[in-house]
Amino acid sequence: MGVSEPLDPLAKTALWTASMRAREHEREDRLFSDPLARVFAGTEGPRIMVQFEGSVQSGVEDPALAVRTRFLDDWLLRLDRRGLRQFVFLAVGMDSRAFRLPWSPGVVVFELDRPALLSLKDDLVGSAAAQSLCARVPLGVDLLAEWTEPLVESGFDQAMPTGWLLEGLLYFLDPQERDLLVEQLSGLSAPGSCLLADYVGQSVLDSPGMASWRARMAEQGYPWKSGSDDPERLFEGFGWDVQVSAYGEPHADYGRWAGATVAPGVPGTRGRYLLVGEQGQGGKAVRR
Repeated sequence: MGVSEPLDPLAKTALWTASMRAREHEREDRLFSDPLARVFAGTEGPRIMVQFEGSVQSGVEDPALAVRTRFLDDWLLRLDRRGLRQFVFLAVGMDSRAFRLPWSPGVVVFELDRPALLSLKDDLVGSAAAQSLCARVPLGVDLLAEWTEPLVESGFDQAMPTGWLLEGLLYFLDPQERDLLVEQLSGLSAPGSCLLADYVGQSVLDSPGMASWRARMAEQGYPWKSGSDDPERLFEGFGWDVQVSAYGEPHADYGRWAGATVAPGVPGTRGRYLLVGEQGQGGKAVRR
């Protein structure tokens, strides 16, 4: 086992997320099982989680991570049942879906993230003797630079429909970075591809209630940079037909969402939401 390089601040958010998933796994009423989450979180993940929940969320456990994970799990398995056999997880972090979801035979999951983070993850996988339930292809790349060519060179088939997962990613990108990334993945998407993501409303992001959160995130080196109050139009520009689910709707609740549901399609009021994008009728998506 090699010695992994130190993680930069943004990469450390993966440990935080793993810690929240480990906590969910330990609940009797858990929405998903993730036995590797505690291994992936290490000792630093819980420290980051407790720090932010104490200083920003006043000690309140946010149900969004559990709801988001279950919602996306359900959709990934739905795409598997549809016959998709190629998935790409962008900024995969310490996600363990390659190890815990019941994938069909022939499924390949490409895991893209920073090389140092994937190196640490592979060390932890080795130490836990974990076996993936699909063909897992980890690929260390910079998503803000050239990543599409390395993806193709690693075996990605541009002629096959793809399930793209952008979980916990978009708000860390500024609008130009976001648009370039979506344009790049859209150019690789064959008919029948699907895009799964979460995002936040720009007006909510700019609201006084989010000021403390954004300041704290920026101080630690991982600021939230963008949102969208009209994701349907945003992704339509890249050839995707997008359906938006607000947290708290019947299919995005799971008995955990106590707050008021924000009605989709109301500009300026939408908070956090989940996206499912289907490839348009015209084949590969093209920026209009």
